[in-house]
Amino acid sequence: MSGGMGGSSNGNYGGGRSGNDEAAALPPPPPPAVRPPGREHDVSTDTLDGEAVRRKNVLESWSTVLAKNDASWDVLQAEKRAGWESEAVDWRWRQRDATFGHGGSSKVDRVNNRGMVPSTRKYVVFYREWMPKLAPELFGHAADESRPRVFADVGSAPGGMCEYLVGDLGWSGFAFSLAPGDEGFGMQFASPRLAYADSDVSVAGEWRRLLDLVGGRAVCDFVNGGVVIDRGQQRVEPSEASDTLAMEHHLEIYRNELLLGLHALRPGGALYFAYQLGQTALLMRLLLALRPAFASVRVTPTFAVGRTPMYVWLGGYAGLETAAAAAAVRFLSETPVADAAVEEVGEKTGGGGGGCAWDAWHQSEWSAEVASLHRELRESLAHVWTTQADHLRKQRLEAEHAFESGKGGKGGGKGGGKGRW
Repeated sequence: MSGGMGGSSNGNYGGGRSGNDEAAALPPPPPPAVRPPGREHDVSTDTLDGEAVRRKNVLESWSTVLAKNDASWDVLQAEKRAGWESEAVDWRWRQRDATFGHGGSSKVDRVNNRGMVPSTRKYVVFYREWMPKLAPELFGHAADESRPRVFADVGSAPGGMCEYLVGDLGWSGFAFSLAPGDEGFGMQFASPRLAYADSDVSVAGEWRRLLDLVGGRAVCDFVNGGVVIDRGQQRVEPSEASDTLAMEHHLEIYRNELLLGLHALRPGGALYFAYQLGQTALLMRLLLALRPAFASVRVTPTFAVGRTPMYVWLGGYAGLETAAAAAAVRFLSETPVADAAVEEVGEKTGGGGGGCAWDAWHQSEWSAEVASLHRELRESLAHVWTTQADHLRKQRLEAEHAFESGKGGKGGGKGGGKGRW
């Protein structure tokens, strides 16, 4: 699990290539990134069992409901569909494959470039510009020596956030990231004011070990959950499509990041975490649980503004001892991740078996609570989703222009390009 901002750029929970990946632009060669599987590998209802089909339908139904209530989401989904249907975008992907390889032969996929560690520079530059705008009370000036600032960064490698907070602002902190031997990035920043430990937050209950390492409860002013999973770090599911439908791997990561934040933050502190999935049903459910324990919420872009991952900012923490925080902790720690756990809870409580853990983590209806949360997020969501849609449209139009100029086949244009394969 890599830290920093970026990661998987596939914005469609069906997987596959489309206009929605920064790597689709050619030339220049894209940065090391996850290349979604080709259309021939898409997950269709014919290859899913009945439960997976039901989950896929729930996600699609939620997306439709959200589109009716949010024009920016509707526009983004329409642009994604246009990318999927574009012959020119598919042609550009095939050009990319021919130039840079694909799968096991890809020259730009981090999975095939073990040991490659990105520089911290681009992250630090981004944080210097963005974080003071996001929360000037925390990041607008160097730390006061009489009141040192402390942070925890989960998914820290290569260390851009740590370098910014420690090097620029004089904070002290704790960094945790997947070990290089487990296909994580190595840290590129070190300081006497920064303690580091390897950590795999896909392991259930890992947050408790990390809480001990930071020194216990209410010690941090800021907790960053920067874990972004790429294809080289998914040990459970082979594709984003199936991973989104199964979710256990993602949920353990979110649980560990968020439970560490709720316990380690001081009252008034802030939690920042990466959300990378192209579906928002899980995001809404998480925020319904977390929002009451904080004074404010918004979403922000990553430094790769055209990609699907976004960051969620929760500021003004009420404190662990409040009822709102306790309720959030209960939801995160007691809601089963696996269906087997639902059966076990039912047996212990005498309520019988049955039920689906996946449903408890995904919002499926537009309730009054969702409408209230959405009103608060509408402006920042529109900024993120409009930026993504603009980015995808630009890529699609560039691909179509190149294709129609004769680069897509002997006949030029879509009609004459049928023999281009």
